[in-house]
Amino acid sequence: MTAPNPLAELPDHPPDRRHLWRVFRASHVYRLALAALLLTAFGVDAQNRLFGKQNPDLFLGATLIYIALTLLAIAGSYWRRPVLAVQAHLQMLVDLLALTVMIHASGGLTSSLNSLLITAVAASGILLPLSSALLAAALGFFLLIGSWSMSQWQIAVALARIGRGPTGWPGLWERLGQISDDWVRLGVLGAALFIAAVLTYALAERARRGEALARRRTLELLEVAELNQGIIRHLQNGVVAVDDAGRVLLLNDTAREALGWTDAGSGMMLETLSPPLAQRLREWLNGAGLETQAFRPAEHRPELIPRFTRLSGLRVANVLILLDDSEQVTERLQQIKLAALGRLTAGIAHEIRNPLAAISHAAQLLQESTCASASDRRLAQIVHDHVKRANRIITDVLNLARRGQIKPQRLNLGPWLEDFSQEFTREGDGSPPEWRRIVEPDFLTVCFDPHQLRQVLWNLCVNACQHGVRPGEPPRIELRAGLDNHRGRPFLEVRDAGFGISEENAVKLFEPFFTTRAKGTGLGLYLARELCEANRAQLQYLPIAEGGCCFRITFTPVGPAPETESWMPAMP
Repeated sequence: MTAPNPLAELPDHPPDRRHLWRVFRASHVYRLALAALLLTAFGVDAQNRLFGKQNPDLFLGATLIYIALTLLAIAGSYWRRPVLAVQAHLQMLVDLLALTVMIHASGGLTSSLNSLLITAVAASGILLPLSSALLAAALGFFLLIGSWSMSQWQIAVALARIGRGPTGWPGLWERLGQISDDWVRLGVLGAALFIAAVLTYALAERARRGEALARRRTLELLEVAELNQGIIRHLQNGVVAVDDAGRVLLLNDTAREALGWTDAGSGMMLETLSPPLAQRLREWLNGAGLETQAFRPAEHRPELIPRFTRLSGLRVANVLILLDDSEQVTERLQQIKLAALGRLTAGIAHEIRNPLAAISHAAQLLQESTCASASDRRLAQIVHDHVKRANRIITDVLNLARRGQIKPQRLNLGPWLEDFSQEFTREGDGSPPEWRRIVEPDFLTVCFDPHQLRQVLWNLCVNACQHGVRPGEPPRIELRAGLDNHRGRPFLEVRDAGFGISEENAVKLFEPFFTTRAKGTGLGLYLARELCEANRAQLQYLPIAEGGCCFRITFTPVGPAPETESWMPAMP
């Protein structure tokens, strides 16, 4: 199995390549410092030199050339030409050759510079693959053998010139002893070179794997943290985390919008962010986890329902606050309620409408009978009217439960209200009302399901024609649309010119089946309010001091329209 090459992975991993270039430059700094120390030690004491005593000129020349080549390698490392693998192999070769020459000039195997050769081989194992590190160890070993052989040849030549070669058995045995000692030193140095190469490569590889694993874990943690932040930021619930000192640690976008602080961030005190929420937190802490009441961060903002919980682990002193919009909670409850109501009314419609149809048909036959007296016909008419009322109640409940999926559209209220008033005048029962329409600004736009808005306004206008009329006067309906000065939300008011509603009845206006007419169903206003809430709007009754009734629909603000969107009114 071939040992992995760390340099081979560099093109696919730019961060690793930058790291290895930094390591390569750091090794050059070590080489410069080493050469400077050797040069300083060489020039300090010319008589008793520690290094280069055997051949000073050769040592000095090798050191200066080594410094020059190291400076050139530093420039190449910044230029990054040639590639790192080539530069590392060249630098390995320069180290081995230069250090071998220095060792040869300093006495060969007896020199203290031999340990530097081991260091050079070990340095090659950091950046190079195992095969190259072993090649460096083998090359260093053979260079040492070559240096030793040259030294022995030089000694033999010198002794032959002066005629002092070893004579006799004592001189022979002394010479053989020196050679055997040198071979032992060579063997030890060779083993040290190979051990250094293998051990350094193993340690470097382990460090590289640990670094790669740490990098992967860091990236995974960053991805998880980014994912968590994205989830928290886009949650429909407001999320606020505070420490034991009341300082905000985390605040998502929903919480900022709900509390009215679009520029708030971490580090802010909760008391400054929302005094009511800080008060609820103190109540929760003092009440040992009891449920707290809803609060309104500002008069024009919806109520928020806080939920508190302590974090676990090392953050046990911190508190996590979840903020639920009461309108959204009410809407979810309303959807559950309507779903249950739909299942109930489906059975009611099937079971009751058939008997009602039979009763209505029998009452009509009784009215048309020639044998029936006037009182009998009057009773049959009463039965027929109440059957129609019961059928109307079932129809209203079915419309409420089966209103279908909401399809809001952008409606320009001016043209839309004009078309609606013409349709109501044309198709409404009784005498047509006198209309007055006021829309400011002219291009006021709301977002609402057009079919459901027509149903809401139809119920309100029918009530205005039936209850908001003074004796002897025709019905008068005023449709006024504009923007709320306080909140900036669009609204639509339906006003009549009647006597108004008593305070006792005003409290019960939107309750189901509450009516002041004998033939009414009591579901018109209730149905209108439910349809408004389903479209994230509010229906309110506002008394008028000069008399009459006013029902206001407050819409959700509409954002800027796309360029391709049609602004023509949409009527069902």
